[in-house]
Amino acid sequence: MEDFKKISDELKRILSLKSYPVAVSFCRSMDELTKGKLPTEKLTFCQMVKLASQGKWKLSCPEDYMGCFTAQMIFGFRAPNEKDLKHHMMQFTDNEEIANKIIAVKPKLKLSEIKGILVGPLEDFEPDFVILILDSAQALVIIEAYGSITGEDFSFRNGTSSALCSYGVVVSYQTNKPNLSVPCVGAKRYGLFQDTELAFILPWESTKKIYQSLLELERTSRVHLPIVNGFLSPTIPVNYILKKEN
Repeated sequence: MEDFKKISDELKRILSLKSYPVAVSFCRSMDELTKGKLPTEKLTFCQMVKLASQGKWKLSCPEDYMGCFTAQMIFGFRAPNEKDLKHHMMQFTDNEEIANKIIAVKPKLKLSEIKGILVGPLEDFEPDFVILILDSAQALVIIEAYGSITGEDFSFRNGTSSALCSYGVVVSYQTNKPNLSVPCVGAKRYGLFQDTELAFILPWESTKKIYQSLLELERTSRVHLPIVNGFLSPTIPVNYILKKEN
């Protein structure tokens, strides 16, 4: 059995994370949702992620308890309707065709594919996904760790909105690959994500591989965090190559 607390603690330590790694599970039965607490108020997905990262809250969200209207559609808790179009036109564009395209391209779960979502600290349970809230320097280390085990470059997918739900866990679910997300206006407004914060979403199997890669990078002094600045210029200033007149 995996030592979830050890993995969580080591990720936080090696990456110098300010908050705790977050575990997310897509629940196919109501029994799975009994593992978390139901909040007294309906919350957005990004709010649940932030609460788990800051306070280690373990929260359950059945399909009828999602506080974000758009996320209800993204997670397959309801079908798209006319209100989605009005909402996206109010937020982003006066062009109805463009608004419909924004909605259509968002990665979504099938209707009633899951019964709900469990969100909590990684140290507490085995997840489908891990979300790390980090800055660009910390994200760079994850990208380097990914490259050191795959030899691949890293591409990420983002959209106009729905950054933690659609372009977060749903993208990783559909591709079975990590994704780096720039928090959307909703995540900043309601989830209180700061301008310096990004979200790295890792499928659980990817998390374990990247965790082992980070341990090896640390053992061999290859974790570039913090990055040591160059005190001497790697290039000679162009004026130095001009021959001085006698």
